[in-house]
Amino acid sequence: MNSQDRLEYFLNGITEYIEGKNLQPCEFKEEFKSADDITEERLQTLTRDELFDQAFLLYQYADHVGQERAHTENVIRWCNDTLQRVIAYGVQQGIWDKYEKHETKVATILATDEIARSVNNWKLTAEGRLEHLKNREYNIKRKAEILIEKGKRK
Repeated sequence: MNSQDRLEYFLNGITEYIEGKNLQPCEFKEEFKSADDITEERLQTLTRDELFDQAFLLYQYADHVGQERAHTENVIRWCNDTLQRVIAYGVQQGIWDKYEKHETKVATILATDEIARSVNNWKLTAEGRLEHLKNREYNIKRKAEILIEKGKRK
């Protein structure tokens, strides 16, 4: 089983557990997009109930984004674990100078080992995606809170 297959197996196991416990979030709906893209003009015309409905949709959307964030965090954890194993094996097998710094050993292994390089690239991609998802989740929840507050004042 290669690294990509092991990652898929790991993620499928998590997904099966979540689905088995009925913890999965709702699927993405186009309504989420319309709630997220409310214009200022449309916002002024919404009734109290419509504001609460749109806030509810945004919270569902935030739940969906949160699930994607958690999935990405699992990828990063798997990548870190796999990199540690590959690097430990490389350090153990390599011929190193007695005073060679650990960082130099790691950089050399990442540069020369194809698996380590691939896993590290996956990790870097997932970390970038994670930052985006965290910001997106926060912004969606904040929009929902604003709609609720606006609805309370109507």
